[in-house]
Amino acid sequence: MNKTRFFYSIILLTLIHSVCTAQTIPDRVISLSPIITETIYLVGAEHKLIANTNYCNVPKAAINKEKIGSVTHMNVEKIISLKPDLVIASALSREKQLMILENQSINILRAQNPRTFDQMCDMTVLIGEKLGRKETAGNIVDKAKKQADYILSLTQGLEKPSVFMQIGLKPLHSANKDMFINEYIRYAGGINIAENESSGIYSREKVLTQNPQIILIATMGSSKKAGLIERERWMTFKTMAAVKHNRVYVLDPEMICSPTPTTFVKGLHDLLPIIHPGLEQTISPERGKQ
Repeated sequence: MNKTRFFYSIILLTLIHSVCTAQTIPDRVISLSPIITETIYLVGAEHKLIANTNYCNVPKAAINKEKIGSVTHMNVEKIISLKPDLVIASALSREKQLMILENQSINILRAQNPRTFDQMCDMTVLIGEKLGRKETAGNIVDKAKKQADYILSLTQGLEKPSVFMQIGLKPLHSANKDMFINEYIRYAGGINIAENESSGIYSREKVLTQNPQIILIATMGSSKKAGLIERERWMTFKTMAAVKHNRVYVLDPEMICSPTPTTFVKGLHDLLPIIHPGLEQTISPERGKQ
């Protein structure tokens, strides 16, 4: 092969690679869970999102997208009719329905529900790469990790109060050390009384026995009013340390229970002054806030 032919071969291979790469980035995407939808917006790929679930309401613009059913039961026929390039499924998506979509030559990305802060970061990077927003996703994750580590550093050497985080009503639920809920408490400088439990199911009697210094209420799938009612219920236990010192708080469940790396840091910003009053003033706008 002479030099001219070799040169043109290189150009051809480059063009083929560029075309193939472009074809792998989808333009019509459907999300099957709120956290996936929020991540798509976070990485700046919302213009590719053509539909999502009835529960996708963060950010508010997501409400206006076409709806394809619930998190656990999608309308397969409608999804097929929308002709997506990619459907991003969660661990709660029904495998039989996903297989039907795959049989219709629809690409499926199975994203796992993040259980830890690191997994939130990994999912953000994965979705960012898949949607052609790799650099943006990487920057978001790097910034969030630096800010979370900085907040963690503020509580080193401080006394760590005992904390109970309630995330469910009936039955009463909390989270053990394998969940990001526990990481909220750890990064903000507290000790989760449920961290060593094998299950998230808890009893009110057990909470009373362990007598936490702080109670946090972020009940998934319920309104803020439900959280306020639950707070009043806890406040009837006058001998409990958290009640004696008026340290029973209602948190935003949308932020606490379905976080991205960005909202995780925002959640830490809310939790830090609750667990360690006064420390909020030590967080700089650049390092501690989004």
